[in-house]
Order: sequence, then C-alpha cells, then structure tokens
Amino acid sequence: MPVPKYLVVLFLVLTVGAFAAWLFYSLQMHRTKPNDLAWRGIVKMVALNGLPQVIAGVYSRWFLAFWAFFILTCITVGLAVWATDHSFLIVIFPLLFYYFFVRYFMWEKADLAD
Repeated sequence: MPVPKYLVVLFLVLTVGAFAAWLFYSLQMHRTKPNDLAWRGIVKMVALNGLPQVIAGVYSRWFLAFWAFFILTCITVGLAVWATDHSFLIVIFPLLFYYFFVRYFMWEKADLAD
C-alpha cells in the first residue's frame, strides 16, 4: 500500500523546516563558540569537557535541531521510497546519512579509522 502523497509532502516540509532551524542555530553557534572549540566532534568535546557558558543558550537548540533534521530526513526518505523499487533506502539511507553527515559532529577525526 503506497504512502499518501500529502504525508510525504508534510514530512518534506517538516524536514526543510528542521534543516533551516539547524542552519540558523549553526550560524548562531559559530558566532558565539570559542575559536578553540572545533566543529568536528563538537558533541563529543562538549560531552567530555562540559558545556561552555558562552554557547549554553544556543547549544541545546542546535543539538535538538540537529537530531530533528536527522530523524525527519530519515522518515521522509522512508515514506518517499515505501512500496517502490528503491525501498532498500529505508535501511541504507540512515546508515549513509550518519556516515557522511552526523559523525562529523559526533566524533573527532582521531576517533575514526578513515
């Protein structure tokens, strides 16, 4: 049974909104974060070293927008490819999206074997 088109469009709009929010808060984070705090592995560095007071107000919103964008994108792709020849993307897309996007913010280069 195919997914109703309005549901795909609704999730596409939500995904675009989450992406816009993530970009907005990324710009805010970039403006407020200390220069010694790198983007690569920022989630790990904050988790290990604590949240710098200067970014405390923006980081939680950035983090929420970051995960909302990831989850909504995976759901949108899943809905778009459901009951098609490309339904394998329901499993593969979240893995690829994590590998090429999410882990950049989660882990430092030294933590990865690539």
